[in-house]
This record gives sequence, C-alpha cells and structure tokens, in this order.
Amino acid sequence: MKRLSGIALLLLLTLTAFAQDDSRPKQPDLPGDLMVDFGMNLWSDKPELLPAKLWGSESVGIYYNHRVRFSDHFAFHASLGFTFDKYSFDGQYTWLRDDDGSVSLDTLAGAFLTKNKLSTTYLELPVEFRWHPLGTVNGEGWFIGLGGMAGMRIGGHTKIKYGIGEDEYKEKLYANFGLEQFRYGVQARFGFKTFHVFYKYYFNNVFDGPVDDSGIVPQAATIGINFSGF
Repeated sequence: MKRLSGIALLLLLTLTAFAQDDSRPKQPDLPGDLMVDFGMNLWSDKPELLPAKLWGSESVGIYYNHRVRFSDHFAFHASLGFTFDKYSFDGQYTWLRDDDGSVSLDTLAGAFLTKNKLSTTYLELPVEFRWHPLGTVNGEGWFIGLGGMAGMRIGGHTKIKYGIGEDEYKEKLYANFGLEQFRYGVQARFGFKTFHVFYKYYFNNVFDGPVDDSGIVPQAATIGINFSGF
C-alpha cells in the first residue's frame, strides 16, 4: 500500500510539472537575427590637439537585423541597434571641466596622460540591399551589400588615465564635447550571411565645429568584420 501511494504521488507530481510547463508562455520566434559589427575607427583629418590613433579606436555595433526577400538574388535588410565608438588620442590635451562648469580642451597641470579616450554611443538604423550572385534561399552564401545608416547620439564620455608622481588616477567626464547630435553615411558589406567584412563612411563631421585653432573638423569611417545569425 505504501509503495502504491508513493507511485501515485510521483505520478501526480509529474503530471503537475507537465501542466505547469504547458502553461508557460512561449518565446516569440522573431523573423530576424542578431548582427555584431566590430571594427576600427578612422578620422579623415587629425586636429592638432587631438591626434587620433588607430590602435584603441574601436567600434562595436549590436543590431537586430530583419531580411525582406525579393528573389533568390536580391534582398533588403533593415537593422536597429546601438553603435559604441571609441577614439584614442596621442598627446596631452583632453576635455576638462572649467570652474564655470563648461568643458574645453586643455592639459592637466602636473600630470602625464597615459590613456586618453573619447567614447560615444549612438542609436542607429542601418539599411542595405544585398545581391547574392549564386542565389540564396534564407540569405546564406556569398553576397555584396550596399546601403546607408542614420544615427542619433545618446551618450558620450571621456576616460583618461594619468600619473602624478608615484600615484596613478583614472577619471571619466560626461558631456557633449561639441559632438554632432545626428550622423548619417553609407556602408558596404561583402562575405557570407554569418561572417563578412564591412566599411562605413559618415558624411557629417564628428564635431559641430573646429576643436582647436587648426580649424580641422574630421569625418569618421569604420572598417571591420561582422558576425551574424545569433
């Protein structure tokens, strides 16, 4: 009798567990995939006080990508996500907050900068047309993509590391730094659906005006690789 009671209790618990599992909401199967861009940022010109360097100037883009198929050879891709850009600088000039609360380029008295970076975050909408020369069903295989993108800046900060004597300090400063609020450009992609290379070029200037007496206002470009299909 005890054994039968134990078996009955086990069956009841198993049925209850299945019933609870069936009642759980199902995750939606979204018609798209995740794209991750990783690249290096370039400036068209280098302001005298902000000599940007390639090493340390990374770009990471994370987008949800939706494909609209026209035929076995042509498709339209629309994405939405975030782009995180960093620019690394040589030299000792960085943005500092003045006594009146404003922010301007200056040197840090008595300190030597060992890290000097500007980081920006954009909400971005990339779009492109893809041509599959060998044909495709679900976007697999070789492709060439051409399109554009538009973005809105939603954040920005600097990160510096410096030494004074034997001590080392790290600081972050949040401001707009004279950056353009919106940006737009063109992009080209080549490769497979799940892995390809890309090039982005932004038409607008990085800043809304010159940052120093050189009068240089750089434009930005990014070259890198992409992983898709997550």
